[in-house]
Amino acid sequence: MTLQIEFPGVIVGVGVPSKETFSALDRATHDWEMRAARGECAWICADCCMGFPDGMPTECPHGHQSCTDIIKRDKALAQEQGGSDAID
Repeated sequence: MTLQIEFPGVIVGVGVPSKETFSALDRATHDWEMRAARGECAWICADCCMGFPDGMPTECPHGHQSCTDIIKRDKALAQEQGGSDAID
């Protein structure tokens, strides 16, 4: 049996988390980003903190090329991994 840890909401911790906690958080974050890139759930930009209820936009609404590059990279990776066909 595989233990799957979910991290809903905001996490506040004291001290340094274990390697296992970091690993689970990394997986949960990556899975969320891929779902958002496919338009399956809401997304919040880590750079500007703007929320997008319909998932990742196709480009940065503020015109930042570095953000647009990250969005395009994540959308391409999400499409490779499969899931919904809701990619722009």
